[in-house]
Amino acid sequence: MSSSSVEAIRNFTRTPAFKIFIIGVIILLLTIPLFMVWGLVHERESYAQSVRRDVARSWGGEQAVTGPFLVIPYTKLRIIERNDKRIEQELTYHAVFLPEEFRVKGDVRSKVLTRSIYDVTVYRAGLSLSGRFAAPDMKRLAPDAVKIRWEDAVFALGLRNVSGLKETAELVLGDGRRMALEPSLGADQGRAVMSGIHARLSDDSAVVPDGIKAFTFDLNLGFSGSSSLSFAPSARETSVEIKSDWPHPSFTGAFLPNKRKISDEGFSGSWQVPHLARSVPHSWTSRHADLHKLSRTMFGVKFYIPIDFYDLVNRSVKYGLMFLLVAFTSVFILELMSGVKFHPVQYVFVGIASVFFFVLLLSFSEHLGFGRAYLIGAGATGGMLSLYVARAMGSVGKGLVMLAVFALLYGLLYFILTLEDYALLAGAVTGFVLISLTMFLTLGVNWSGQIGPKDASGEAVE
Repeated sequence: MSSSSVEAIRNFTRTPAFKIFIIGVIILLLTIPLFMVWGLVHERESYAQSVRRDVARSWGGEQAVTGPFLVIPYTKLRIIERNDKRIEQELTYHAVFLPEEFRVKGDVRSKVLTRSIYDVTVYRAGLSLSGRFAAPDMKRLAPDAVKIRWEDAVFALGLRNVSGLKETAELVLGDGRRMALEPSLGADQGRAVMSGIHARLSDDSAVVPDGIKAFTFDLNLGFSGSSSLSFAPSARETSVEIKSDWPHPSFTGAFLPNKRKISDEGFSGSWQVPHLARSVPHSWTSRHADLHKLSRTMFGVKFYIPIDFYDLVNRSVKYGLMFLLVAFTSVFILELMSGVKFHPVQYVFVGIASVFFFVLLLSFSEHLGFGRAYLIGAGATGGMLSLYVARAMGSVGKGLVMLAVFALLYGLLYFILTLEDYALLAGAVTGFVLISLTMFLTLGVNWSGQIGPKDASGEAVE
């Protein structure tokens, strides 16, 4: 290689364009530790979720009330031919009837449990259930039944987490009779799995020799749970009213409340769901009880934490690339304007410190909450990097400029993270403004090697 070529390469490596290339390579390499931090956030979040699941198992998990159902087993004949012989088989089927009316009134009291460094929101719910069943018409539903087992008819109520029941429950019928409730749904569900409670009606006046007459019922349930509370629209007219002291509800499911009220003291919500809106028949028969038919029509409320600090840290890491770009661009512009060379190794140090901010944010958030953790991490990282730039460039003014840049950058990021509905819009606008500022601040840069203003022809002015 000739000496002129070597000199040309040497001159190119001293140009701002080559420095930009080196900075780009450094940023690309720094995405590796940035992804490692992102993985660390997910690992810690998974561990926190496992702690919450452990607490939920002992306290009570997500609760869902499905039903009630009136389940009546019956038999019918099936004739098969085997070895030229006609054989009669008796098969057991279940007839399932839903109530005409079903009303729920509930009061839910929340509390926060602490395990290790994690807080878990749980609740205790007191529900008053009432309704009315019409007399089941087995002749219309199962005209081919040869025997109806009225003595095995059960009142069944599905409850997702029966371990959360904290009080003994009794079924009270319209004539004042009280019936003890037993574990399980008391009916064969086949492969479907649903937990709950049931009461046999065979010893009650609701059962008559030739069938079951119409009856009303009342049932009070007290149970504990966490995260959510849901209901199924099981009657021709389903009415649910819930009030709670939790200030951050998220109404979910197939139906939203007709009325709602949310304040700092809690919330209330009421639902009115007619049977025409649920796309489930009011009665059916099958080999098994099939009580899970209503599961896709559930509605209710989640006890939502509006901004979880793991979500915030995870979202902040996604802005890590913007952090690196702004920090490096600011240092690069100061380098160009001052004439003091900033070594690529020093850019690496600045990048590593910027990435480590997210580790500080994660670790302090687990102990102090996101707001204070952000203040500590931003103050420590921004202050240290500003001091480092000031010492490296030998200028207090340059350090103060970097301090202002980091204060603005961290302030903007915090503002973006705390926005829920407009986070993307705010991030896009911020990115556009930063790019525009960089473009106009570097208009006076001669990327071939000279720094200074240019004349109309584009040549640097001496």
